[in-house]
Amino acid sequence: MISEIENKYLNLSKNIQKLNLNIEEKQSNVLQSILLGKKPQKNHTHLEAIVDDIYEMIKFDLRLKNLLQDKLLVLKKRLVSYKSVEVSVIESLNSKYKEDLEDAIIGYNEVTKGFTEDVSEVEQTIRSIIKNTIVELRESNSLSQMMVITSFLITLIIVIFSVLKLNSLQNNLSKELKRSSEAEEKQKNLQEQLLKYNENLENEITKKTNELYQKVYTHFLSGLPNRNKLLEDFQIYDFSMVALLDIDKFQKFNDVYGEEMGNLALQETAKFIEDFIDIEGANIYHVSGDEFVVAVQENTNIDKDRFLHSINHFINIYKKNIFDIGEHRHSFVMSAGISFYGAKKMLAFADMALKDAKNRNQHVSVFSESKEIEKRHKDDIECKNLLLEAFKNDGIISYFQPISPIQDPSLETKYESLVRIKKGEDIITPHTFIDVAKQNKVYYKLTRKVFQNTLATIKKYKIPCSLNISVVDIENERTVENIYEMIDNFNYNNLLTIEILETEEFKDYDVVYKFCRKIRSYGIKIALDDFGSGYSNFTHILNLPIDFIKIDSSLISNIDRDKQSQIMVETIVGLAQKINVKTIAEYVSSKEILDTVKKLKVDYAQGFYVGKPEDISKYCFNL
Repeated sequence: MISEIENKYLNLSKNIQKLNLNIEEKQSNVLQSILLGKKPQKNHTHLEAIVDDIYEMIKFDLRLKNLLQDKLLVLKKRLVSYKSVEVSVIESLNSKYKEDLEDAIIGYNEVTKGFTEDVSEVEQTIRSIIKNTIVELRESNSLSQMMVITSFLITLIIVIFSVLKLNSLQNNLSKELKRSSEAEEKQKNLQEQLLKYNENLENEITKKTNELYQKVYTHFLSGLPNRNKLLEDFQIYDFSMVALLDIDKFQKFNDVYGEEMGNLALQETAKFIEDFIDIEGANIYHVSGDEFVVAVQENTNIDKDRFLHSINHFINIYKKNIFDIGEHRHSFVMSAGISFYGAKKMLAFADMALKDAKNRNQHVSVFSESKEIEKRHKDDIECKNLLLEAFKNDGIISYFQPISPIQDPSLETKYESLVRIKKGEDIITPHTFIDVAKQNKVYYKLTRKVFQNTLATIKKYKIPCSLNISVVDIENERTVENIYEMIDNFNYNNLLTIEILETEEFKDYDVVYKFCRKIRSYGIKIALDDFGSGYSNFTHILNLPIDFIKIDSSLISNIDRDKQSQIMVETIVGLAQKINVKTIAEYVSSKEILDTVKKLKVDYAQGFYVGKPEDISKYCFNL
């Protein structure tokens, strides 16, 4: 900007100098022309042009215009005077008088001098103004530069401060965002930990609840429901049948072998009860050390006789079973007290019945509303009298249950003779009087009477029949002598089969073997009864002269659902076929069981589904 102003002032100064030079040159030319006697030229256009240029050039600076405007007007007037004087000089050349020319020249010189002085004054004014203006501009420029620099520095500082502030804000924002992200992540982790803790807490509560339930309602040894559960169920359900089972003399076993072995025996017993109590809808409980309960709710298809029969059957197979406990093999005997009455007091009544059974050395005792437990001794006497009266009045009878061939229809149906007592219209099953007969030492009379009934039926109907004798019978000399005496003169021994019960251990194997050989010499067939139960031994099949194997109900009752039982029966049948021995399946209580044993090639079937024990006349009415 200063250079531009300087250039303008410089040009203005040049024009003023040019004007001054032109005036002097014009004066010189005029005077020279006069001296030479020539007429000077009147051309003043260039002077006017220079004055006009100067006038135009001062317009760029208002202050300069204000200072020089009057002076320039003076210059214009001077120019007019100058032109006029110059004309006077030129005209004086033609004058006759020399004085006129001299006066004109003097006037011309004076005007020219004044003109020149005015121009110089203008020039000086311009120079002064130029100098002052340049100084002011430079000072102003310096100040402006300082202000600009200061403004720049301030702006720079502000910018730097703003950048630093912005950077700080960004850092703070980044930190806040990072803290927010970390806080969010921490909160997320805390939520996950809380959810996991909550889940773990719920699992722990469930686990502890289950553990508490197990402790409160489950026996710690067997895992079966315990007394607490039974008592609670008595409040919830209506039970119609309860059997309290107890292992006889188990405390002695604990004393001899220790508590650890006793616990193992209880665990095995509990498992055995679960596997072999074949009562539909039965609940099983382990109520104390060696006591178990089997309870059936009302509205089931199990009647009292079936329940009683099932408990008796279980006690028999339990007695025959051999348990491998530790390094030893053991068998146990169990007693049962049964109650069909008493509602919420049924367990107490069953306990009374159990104690009664133990007192009377019986396996099963049944409580009744007629205070039978309290009158048990009287009942024992009455049962004994019943037996004696039955012996006297021919009240010992046999019911016969069919044993039907299921593989070869050409074979005859056999009938097993089962003892009963008939008193008027009542038929009394053996579980009520067998133990009384043994206690009163009249059991041998029962065996003899069943023999007589069976032989009479064979003779009358000419049908094959079988009857049971126990190891106790075989070891009783009186019983054996009676048997030999009865078959000595019997003409149908070929239709008779004697079933040797395997529910008891053969204490004297030689006695049993000799008895079987002697019986076979009469043409009588031998069947090994309850094979597959506790005392079963495959060597009996190989060493005893037998014709039939009666497979125990413990293998048959669940055979349609139990794969292990199927394998065992299939093995027994296979062995029997190889030694030419026929097989009979007991306890065939359904079509499914019948179909299964038939599929397994068992030769005969016996059970409620095939036929119930009845008077023989119901099966041989057309003979």
